[in-house]
Order: sequence, then C-alpha cells, then structure tokens
Amino acid sequence: MLVRILIWLHFGLAVSTNAYCQTNRIDGLLQQVHAAKGNEQQLAALLSLSEEYQSLNLDTFDVYGPVIKLLGEKTSNARNKSLAQLAYANWYFRWGWCDSALVFIEPEIAKNPVSNADTREIYFKLRRAQSFYHGAKSRYATALQIMYELVTEAERYQDTLNIGLCSVTIASIRLAMEKPAEAKPWLEKAIAIAKDYRDSLPIVAGAWVNKGMAYSLENKYDSADACLQTALPLCRQLQNLNFEATALRVQSNMYSKQKKYTEAETALLQMMAIRKRTGNASILVEDNAELIKFYTNSGQLDKAIALCKFNLKTGDTNAPTNGQAGEVYTNEPAVRITFLELLAGLYKQKGDTGDYALTLQELVQAKDAFYEQNSAEAIASLQSNYELQVQQNTILRQQYDLQRKNFLFYGALVVLLLVLTGGLAAFSQYKKRQKLLAAAALADQQNRTTLAIKNAEEQERKRIASDLHDNLGAYAASMASNLGYLQIPDADEKVNTAFTELKSNSNAIISQLNDTIWALKKDALLLTAISDRLKNFIHQLQRSYPTIQIEVTEEIAADIELPASQAFHLYRMLQEAINNALKHSKGTLVQVHIKAAKSWEARVTDNGVGMPANSKPDLGGYGLPGMQQRSKEAGWHVAWISLPEGGTQVLIAPTTN
Repeated sequence: MLVRILIWLHFGLAVSTNAYCQTNRIDGLLQQVHAAKGNEQQLAALLSLSEEYQSLNLDTFDVYGPVIKLLGEKTSNARNKSLAQLAYANWYFRWGWCDSALVFIEPEIAKNPVSNADTREIYFKLRRAQSFYHGAKSRYATALQIMYELVTEAERYQDTLNIGLCSVTIASIRLAMEKPAEAKPWLEKAIAIAKDYRDSLPIVAGAWVNKGMAYSLENKYDSADACLQTALPLCRQLQNLNFEATALRVQSNMYSKQKKYTEAETALLQMMAIRKRTGNASILVEDNAELIKFYTNSGQLDKAIALCKFNLKTGDTNAPTNGQAGEVYTNEPAVRITFLELLAGLYKQKGDTGDYALTLQELVQAKDAFYEQNSAEAIASLQSNYELQVQQNTILRQQYDLQRKNFLFYGALVVLLLVLTGGLAAFSQYKKRQKLLAAAALADQQNRTTLAIKNAEEQERKRIASDLHDNLGAYAASMASNLGYLQIPDADEKVNTAFTELKSNSNAIISQLNDTIWALKKDALLLTAISDRLKNFIHQLQRSYPTIQIEVTEEIAADIELPASQAFHLYRMLQEAINNALKHSKGTLVQVHIKAAKSWEARVTDNGVGMPANSKPDLGGYGLPGMQQRSKEAGWHVAWISLPEGGTQVLIAPTTN
C-alpha cells in the first residue's frame, strides 16, 4: 500500500510541475509505472525505468530509488532482486556516492556468474557499473582492469553487444586519462562491431561522441567536428540526455579553443537546457557558473556580470505572479556565495573598484549568513517540530477524557524522541555528504597538481637535453675538430704534452655530453640499454689497456626500467668502478655482471691486489664520494668488498634488496 501511495504522490507532483518532459521513452515508462498493479508488476516497470538512469530527472529518481529497494527486498525473483540492487546503486551513483554504490552491487556479482547463461546479462551490467563507479572516483587502473577482464569474457561468449559497450567504456577511461591515441583503436573496434549488430545504437552513439572528444584533445578540430555532427543525431535518436549533453560540452570546448565564441555559447546553452531536464538545483548552479566563466574567458565581461546579477536576485518565492511567469530568486546563502565570488572577480578584472568593494562586502555577509544558518538550522527545525507536536498534543488532551492522560503524555515523548532522532540523523547525513564532496574535490585538485608538475619536469628535461645538444655539444665538437687541425711548430715536449692533454680533454667532454644527452632524452631506460651503452664505453676504453681483459655479462630474467636520472647515476657509477679497477687494481681481468629479476644488482670485480685486511676504501678523492652521493640520491647502496682469493668487488643495488 505504501508503494502505491508513493507512486500516486509522484504522479501528482509530475503533472503539477510538468515533469513529463524528459524524453518520450521516459514519459512512456512513467505511464507504465503508474498503470502497474501489484508489487511484481510495479517492480518490473520501475526496473525498466531505471535503465534510463543517465537521462532520468534526479528528482524523479529520488522518489523511486527507495521504492525500488523496498520492492527488491520483498520479491522472491532472484533476477529482479539483483537488478533492484543495481538500480538503487545507480541512484547513489547519480548523487556521486560511488563507494556506497559499490557496496550494493559487489555482493550481487558473485550471485550472477558469467558461466550461467541465465545470469550472464546481469553479470555484465553489474561489472560495467562497478567499472563506472571506480572510474568516477579517478581509480582508472582498477576501472581498466575490470573492463579488460570483461571484454575478454564477452569475446569468449561471442556477446557482440557487450564487446561493443566494453570497447566504448575502455576508450572513455583512456580519454579521462587524456590518452586519445590509446582510446581511438577501441572506438574503431566498437564502430566496426556495430555494423553487424542489429541494436547497435547504444554502441555507435557513445563511440562517435568519444571519437569527437579524442580528436578534440589532439587539436584536430575538423575531424572532431565531423564526429560530433554524426554523434548528436544518434544521441537524440537513442534519447540519452547524458550522451547528448556530453557531445555538446565537447563541441563547446572545441569551438572555444578555435575562438568561435558564438558557436561555443550556443552549444553551451543547449547543454545547460539538457542538464535542467536531468539535474537538480546544484547542477543548474554549476552550469550557470560554467557559462559565466565562458563569457569571462571570451572577453564578454558585461554578459558575465549580467548573468551573475540575474542569479543573485532575492525575493519572496511564494508571492503571487498574477498569471505571469514567476521570477527566479536566489535566497540560499550557499548559492549566493558562488555567484558573488564570480561577480567580485569580474568587477576586479574590469577595474570597477567601487562595485568590487560593495560585492566583497555582500560576499562577507552571505558567508556569515551561511555559517549562522548551518549552525542553527538543525536546532530551529527540531524546535519547530517540537512546538507543533506540543500544540497537537494539547488539542488531543482536550478531546480525550482524563483517564487517558498518562497514555497521551508518554506517546508525546515517544514522538518527540523520534523527531529528534530523525532530525539528528538527517543532519549527520548532510555533513557526511559534504565531507565526501570536499574530499573528492581535494583529491581531484591533488591529481591535477601532480600531473602538471610531472609534465613540467618532463618538458624541462627535454629542453635541457636539446640545449646541451644544440649549444654546448656543438661548441665542444667544433673545438675538438679544430684541435685536430691545429699544429704547433718547434714546440717542446712540455707544450706537446699539454696540447695532447687538451685534445684528450675535449674528446672526454664530448663523450660525457653524449652520455648525459642519451639519458636525458628518454623518459626511462631499460637495464639492457644501460648494459649496451656500457659495452660501447668499454670497447673504446679497451684500446688504452691492451693487457687487461674487460668482460660484461648479463643475467636479466626481467628487463627492469629505471627513470632517466637513476639510469644516468647507474651508468656513471659503473664507469667510475671500471676506471678505478683499471687504474689501481694491478689486475689482468675486470668483470661487470648485471643481474635482474624482481629487483636488480650490478657488480664490478677485478683480480688485482685488493684492499688490505680490515681496511675501508679511501674516500678522500672525488670518484668514490661521487659514487656514494649518486647512490644516496637514487635510493641505493654501494659497497666495496675485498675478496678472499684476492681482488675487489663493487656492489650497487637498491636499498630494498
């Protein structure tokens, strides 16, 4: 009976507020919900409605979400019970409560194995939702892992629909990671699959939207525009308002990049109109704020100021309108703060110091009102409920005889306790939701900051490598070349020795510059690449030490990749260890051994005189302290080991070995 009351209540609200204006499909499904008889019929109708969760107005979902959960708990149909949990989780997902949504669906995955043909469809829906929820929290690695497993399973069972949908979802995650080149092959695969599939509209609509986004990220605007022009009619045919709004948002961003501000504004306004059909008040606030920022970026400050003022009107929302369209008022302090902050920035940018000062003053007042309201709001609500209850109890006590006085008194206390408990629970839920939203915003900002720093470091590393090659490298090469042609007649032995040393030093500068540029030009280097570079160094060095044999051996089960800075440190440390062995060991054999599996280590061993017993290496020069400093910066340890059979071994390995 409660379910019927909720459905009739929503139907009345929908008619009175003209809510039946989302999509034709949703309007038809709402009619079926209203006409359904009995719990099972009502649940089936609501599950069909919840399939449109991306386009469903959030106010409508707020009414039916709890009803779906209630009916799902009552049904004995295992399939509908799992689908009810998925629908309820999607309601949470629309509010941004992704971790809570995961709690609802993950137990259902085990109940619907992919190996069972009767439950396979539900399994794919649950797992794709699981990936969506992780992706919405920027846990891209987890989301991709789920989707790769899922597309493999879909291919195993030759499920064309889910192969296409999974391909589009993988591309969406790659685009969220700003990797359009990795997204496009998946989109091509989805479009190719859709050609041979009858009900391909959900696949191709999403694929063309994402393809337009990929080209826009690559600044290929003509290709992006062509894809979006293909996508928009498909989205409208599919009646997926989220797809359509996303396509318009991408189109607006694309036009803004090209400084086509008129077209960008048109697309942005169309997107906002769609958001009004699916969202709530907070979403409308964000869209208006986005439009204000667009006007600001495009230099239309007067339009931006006018829109701010329009969204800052205050008044009596209950005042009669005399048959005219009602004014839109913004009395809520939290909403006013958003637009006042934007307006203050606009006045400052325009140089209007008078209005800037007045707006700042109003902003301070709005913030004071917001803090005061949030601290007193719950208490005022409880006090109002209490006073109302007291009045009702007084009337009831006057209507009943004195023999029931005690019963009414205790009844009033129970009701008051329930009201207090409900009010406190509601306030606690509100605070929790605000904390989650704040944490999500902070995490997003931290991710953006980390990515920006990484990109800046990468660009600076490449710039330094280019400057070394084009400037210092060119001068050093020129100097070495000119020294080769230079001759000093009648020079004594001292001058010839100095001249020979000068040519040797110039060649050494070029060699070390080449090593530095080699490391800086790469994002990371494999151990085999470092070993190959070392072999080339030894080949050039061998000519100066014909009586000493130098060997390089490898035992690399897993080719580990080192960041460029660490790779350069390892190469220089091995060079120094080899030079020390050649110059000071008095041996006839130097062996370099590089080993890698789960971790790695490098050893340089000679068969020379070794170090005296119980002695430590001399760190008074530059070479060995330099090796120690490099190992410290890289997070490694370096050790000099005197071997029992004679000779010395230098060991370099990560500290975690």
